[in-house]
Amino acid sequence: MINKLSRSTCIGLMAVTCVMAQKKNDKPNILVFIADDLGMDLGCYGNKGIKTPNIDRLAREGLMFTRMFLTSPQSSPSRTSMLSGQFAHTIGTEDLHVGLNDTTKLLPYYLRQAGYYTGIILKTHIGINGEKQFDYCDNGAGEYYSKGTYTIEKMIKSCHSFLEKKGDRPFFLWCAFIDPHRPYVNDPVPANRAPRITDPKDVTVSPFMIDNKETRLDLAHYYDEILRLDSHIGMIMAELEKKKLLENTLIVVLSDNGCPMPRCKGFLYDSGIQTPFIMWWKNKIPAGVKYEGLSSTIHLAPTLLEVAGIAKPPHMYGKSLVPVFSNLNTPGDEYIFSERNWHGTDEHNRCLRTKKYKMIVNEYYYLPPGNIGDMAESGAWYSLLRAFKNGHLNEAQKQCFKCPRTMIELYDLENDPYELNNLTEWGGPEIHDITQTLLKVMDQWKEDTKDFPSYLRKRSDKCDRMTGYYFTNKVYEYNEE
Repeated sequence: MINKLSRSTCIGLMAVTCVMAQKKNDKPNILVFIADDLGMDLGCYGNKGIKTPNIDRLAREGLMFTRMFLTSPQSSPSRTSMLSGQFAHTIGTEDLHVGLNDTTKLLPYYLRQAGYYTGIILKTHIGINGEKQFDYCDNGAGEYYSKGTYTIEKMIKSCHSFLEKKGDRPFFLWCAFIDPHRPYVNDPVPANRAPRITDPKDVTVSPFMIDNKETRLDLAHYYDEILRLDSHIGMIMAELEKKKLLENTLIVVLSDNGCPMPRCKGFLYDSGIQTPFIMWWKNKIPAGVKYEGLSSTIHLAPTLLEVAGIAKPPHMYGKSLVPVFSNLNTPGDEYIFSERNWHGTDEHNRCLRTKKYKMIVNEYYYLPPGNIGDMAESGAWYSLLRAFKNGHLNEAQKQCFKCPRTMIELYDLENDPYELNNLTEWGGPEIHDITQTLLKVMDQWKEDTKDFPSYLRKRSDKCDRMTGYYFTNKVYEYNEE
């Protein structure tokens, strides 16, 4: 206890000194590295089968959040939520690929007013109304997917261009990578395929997946893209170090949703909504520390605004995480909230999470789980489909196909971290009381954030709910490479 208090005291004194110093110096630069479909599969987060030295360095020299959760397990809803400080359903971006409206102001809008030069590079996924709020926008996703010519060299060149145009102004740069998004072995653009490095025996197979050759190959290819992501982050950091721009730069590393595997991306289980979250700021944030409080990416925009010395707008739902810099005992959130809406298949799911419990409300509980189109290219998913057809699934794997579902799912996360034992199926007075309490909290959140009932907005499925296969004449082939 004495050591812990001494460490906290030192951290507090360090942070106070830094705040005082910041008043004398220029505003800090802000650099965000956001991955596409990255789960908790990093060396610094305990995955021993993968080496991510550059991200691990940021964790070792910075602050790691161990319980950070996203507001959606889907790309564009998650990103627009982070940048706006609002929930996707509040601003009309709850469905995948729906761009921002022309009235919602994002983080770069406020930073520009405070003298920052702002930029976004590669995968934007926020729509034209979001892109135009940045001074500099290099949306290279189309070129990447169609030609494979948007390379890391081109990304670094774009960073150079951005930095040249900023002049003497502080900068905010949102570097949005495409790794480790699918496709992998079936990528129609060979140039986009990551080098094959990972040994399939080194991957971690979740209990709701089938541990076989196909699954391990699929996970190995996913790991390979994480390795490439990590190397690209290292290259960009090296360029900034050459320019001596890291001395007063806050770096944030996170993902937009969980990994593209069965029962992960697109689902409200922790495998779909938990994200790595690392903050690095030389001599400003204490090195090698972890914050274990419950937290949400709804807080990202308010946090970066405070770092830049800007007051949080009243419409933002989040709060600043700056107090954590000086006090690791800062209370976390009592509740975090997340939502899943249309993503190839229509859903209207909401979840509430505490440290101990997770409650998920499924409006379309009478339908199979709404699998997303990415799964059609997954060897891990193909293995599950084959075992389902042959009746060879264990109890954990059956959860991927459960139909009908219960309208309300409740999990004891302390004793059931993979969320496989739905307590509402057991019932009892205690479960009923817990569920009713959490439902009241969720109802208040829905009212506060202007959520809508499911019957007011329904969309047609573009792919089969059970298999994830798109309704198309395309022939799906699995290539074991």
